[in-house]
Amino acid sequence: MGITRQQFIMVAVLLSGTLLAVLNQTLLSPALPAIMASLSVDATTVQWLTSGYSLVEAVIIPLSAYLIGRFTTRQLYISGFVLFTAGSLLAALSPAFPFLLAGRMLQAACTGMVMPMVFTVILLIFPREKRGSAMGVIGLIIGFAPAIGPSVSGLLVDSVGWRALFFIVTALSALVLVAAFVVLKNYGDFERTTFDKLSVLLSSVGLVCLLYGLSSFTSSDNLLVTGALIAIGIVLLALYVRRQLRLEVPMLKVSILSAKPYATAVCVIVIIEAALMGTGVITPLYIQGTLGHSATVSGLAMLPGAVIGAFLGLVAGRLFDRYGVRRVVIPGMVVTLCGAAGLVLLGIDTPIVAVAAAYTILTMGLQFAMTPLNTWGLNSLDNSVLQHAQGLSNTLNQVAASFGTAMLVSLSALGPFAAPAASATEQAYMGEHIAFSTTAGLVLVAAVVVVVLARDTKKATKASPGAANIAAGASASAGASTVEAAAAKGIDAASAEGSARAAGRANAEAAGAQDATSATDGRSAADAAAGNDIFVRDAMNLHPVYVSTAATMRDVVLIMAETDTSGVPVVDESYKLVGFVSDGDVANYLGKHDMSMFDASLNLYNLVDDAQVRERLGDLLNLNVMSMATKRVISTTPDTPIDEACHVLATKRIKKMPVVDEGGKLVGALSRRNIIHAIAAEEQRK
Repeated sequence: MGITRQQFIMVAVLLSGTLLAVLNQTLLSPALPAIMASLSVDATTVQWLTSGYSLVEAVIIPLSAYLIGRFTTRQLYISGFVLFTAGSLLAALSPAFPFLLAGRMLQAACTGMVMPMVFTVILLIFPREKRGSAMGVIGLIIGFAPAIGPSVSGLLVDSVGWRALFFIVTALSALVLVAAFVVLKNYGDFERTTFDKLSVLLSSVGLVCLLYGLSSFTSSDNLLVTGALIAIGIVLLALYVRRQLRLEVPMLKVSILSAKPYATAVCVIVIIEAALMGTGVITPLYIQGTLGHSATVSGLAMLPGAVIGAFLGLVAGRLFDRYGVRRVVIPGMVVTLCGAAGLVLLGIDTPIVAVAAAYTILTMGLQFAMTPLNTWGLNSLDNSVLQHAQGLSNTLNQVAASFGTAMLVSLSALGPFAAPAASATEQAYMGEHIAFSTTAGLVLVAAVVVVVLARDTKKATKASPGAANIAAGASASAGASTVEAAAAKGIDAASAEGSARAAGRANAEAAGAQDATSATDGRSAADAAAGNDIFVRDAMNLHPVYVSTAATMRDVVLIMAETDTSGVPVVDESYKLVGFVSDGDVANYLGKHDMSMFDASLNLYNLVDDAQVRERLGDLLNLNVMSMATKRVISTTPDTPIDEACHVLATKRIKKMPVVDEGGKLVGALSRRNIIHAIAAEEQRK
């Protein structure tokens, strides 16, 4: 998957909390009747445990970009699950309904705070070429948890009571907290946004009005009031968007919708979400009302689609990493259209197996399309705005789910108008048929948008048969490369007895040498004629920059600035490779928000103004290089095929790596730029 063991453990902790939060959203539905009897409340009151949860979550999600920029990963995740644990315990012990509702609100606050952050961090942890697989794992959790939640909940409620749900969730949440305290590290350098009170007011009130109006539209006794709430919500949210576009530092960068791939992905996913959630409500009504089956049969008929669809999202993510967006999403949309057509063809006495098959095909296709689409859209954005993308996407999905449900339920109520002389069952069926036909129409629109606008990023033409593997490996790293000019004095010319600075410093005259100085030109004519693969020795820089173990970080910084390189190997007295220090190590030391960016020359003195940061910078520059350097250095050998070296650069997300001989001595360096020069030289030689 292209991540380290430590990163894998971190992802596991983040996803365990995500699984618990998503599972918690669907656990309560089977327990509502028992809660009504236990706490003496009616159905109108008890439904606030679910609708109130959604409203609180929707209000907090637009604030997620601000929260991610304001707090570290560790602070936000642990704080969120402290709220979640406290809310779960309060709900378990609640003596009256208001306490139970307050507990659910605390849980919802955690979900709104943590979920966008988790998605953003996971996207940053995984390299771009593996993001499809990462999003597939997330989709598996989000799809699988709701599928099993009601079944588990019903079993627990029938056997030990509804309070057991919250006690179990409390215990699991406490375990997640302990794991987070032990293994969770801060990750990512997120831009700090301002806290604009008017923006918060507009988004909060606007979303509450819109979502409450949409969710209550089909059951309201006063459609005028409900329509007014929806209209007010739309106006307030339009003002919110207008304000974000005018703020110098917006709370939510809605301007990212100007990126065509991201806007396309959001548009299609919003349509899909509306169709999926609305159909998820209509299908049980059709099975129970028109066909006359029980709620249990209804749940079992819809279960395969949820489970299989969740696993297909994982498969689709992996296929996206390999084949791109069109070759995965278009077949997914074709399957979705087949499922939607199956729903349209359902009759008033269709066998339940046929209903289950049509719904399963629909959900399989939708899940197969959503994961690669979402990943494709996010990959078109810079990493610095991913937190804004997650906040915006999640908010729009909440609105789409409410709108889709309200629209399809309202359309299903048109049965009596469509067939006034028919029986009640026939009228119900006619309304559901209209709703299913609308679902098919939505899916068709989404499919057309995908076919017209979803395009894979054009890849560079491969240089030659011998360089085919190079191009494939290099394309995975494209977009993150940095121009790394090489240096400098060769190892053989280094002074054996010099000072720490002289041990590996590049002199000013050699600092302008380019990476093109490599062994590519020395490739044998026999190799070229035979079409043999290119090896690392054919592309590597023969004169790498390096420092000795006695050097300070001041030496390292000056070498990086003089030679315009991103990393420096560390060698001992016999020139054996013992460490590696990069500009990323410098950035991590200086802290999260104190530096806005590093330029190509790492000119720290011009970037750092804060007094506290200057003090830390002084401490950094005086450190011995081995206190900062990575000891377990990723390196290669001259005889390694270049495609294997490309694979290492891509999967490990590194820009360059040292080249060592059989005895571990530094003999060169291999960077992405070296590889490009090797491909170009091979092309010229043909």
